[in-house]
Amino acid sequence: MGEEADLEAVGDRIESLLDELRSSTEGRVWLRVEELVRLLTELYGAGLARVVDLAGDDGDLLGRMAADTLVSSLLLLHDLHPDGLEQRIARALRSVEGTLSKGGAQARVSQVDATAGQVQVTVTVPGGGCGSTADAVRQTVTDVLVNAAPDADVTVRVESEPAPVSTPVRLGSKPARLGAR
Repeated sequence: MGEEADLEAVGDRIESLLDELRSSTEGRVWLRVEELVRLLTELYGAGLARVVDLAGDDGDLLGRMAADTLVSSLLLLHDLHPDGLEQRIARALRSVEGTLSKGGAQARVSQVDATAGQVQVTVTVPGGGCGSTADAVRQTVTDVLVNAAPDADVTVRVESEPAPVSTPVRLGSKPARLGAR
């Protein structure tokens, strides 16, 4: 997680520097800065595309690349990711299945529209729990889906199962009838 946080900090710093440059730079100079960033991005994207081509049919290598958070995000940025949106969403949900089931929750894909880049997931949590549990489950599922599909608009809806109704249980043997033989 530390490396991912560091990479997120790098991305945030890049955004901050670009915003600072945009606000303090004359229009013509800013256009050149934008062009420089675009050309650098294209160059690194072309290099990454070459790596994907060199990997060829080695599904194991492509799978490992796609599973790496940084490489996966770069593959998505350059439209080189080997997995479609539905595959990435399904894999992400499988990765939290054990965690969810410990609390009695389940997640299912309600809708995936790859063309529009929209994903809807419904999480069912047991009734009778507190709202913070449902919020934590929603956040867990949202985080894993956003990481797996930063190119999609993700909506996570939480439904609560009805709380179980307790019924009295009669323990012991059936009372004997008096006077009957």
